[in-house]
Amino acid sequence: MTAVKKTKAPLEEWEQKQIFQWIRANQIRYPQLQLAYGTFNGIRVAPKLRTKMYEQGNRKGVPDIVCPFKAYGGMIPGMYIELKRVKGGTVSPEQKNYMELLRGQGYFASVCKGHRDAIETIKTYLGVEA
Repeated sequence: MTAVKKTKAPLEEWEQKQIFQWIRANQIRYPQLQLAYGTFNGIRVAPKLRTKMYEQGNRKGVPDIVCPFKAYGGMIPGMYIELKRVKGGTVSPEQKNYMELLRGQGYFASVCKGHRDAIETIKTYLGVEA
């Protein structure tokens, strides 16, 4: 039996906290960041609560971070980020499908590895120099 080697990369939860610290620190400079929010799809919950959340509209595959503001002269209506750890973490079939559906509607949808990648992606979307 082989041992599973665990990565020392920060957890996705920690990465997302870093992103929202950056968002809060920069929302005066970029007011549209006040609209950014995180979904709760990455949080493990008890089966009973998961069922309740599903009944109230929670969906598998919805990306972790939503930025519902326009970019590129209004050509792109919003951005979605599926966050993964810097090392490890895979995009599920449901996530791939959901992101393709978003792109089909004209949204920017990206998978980012870690908070640095996500912040750079947000900056690019905002048209801010890195």
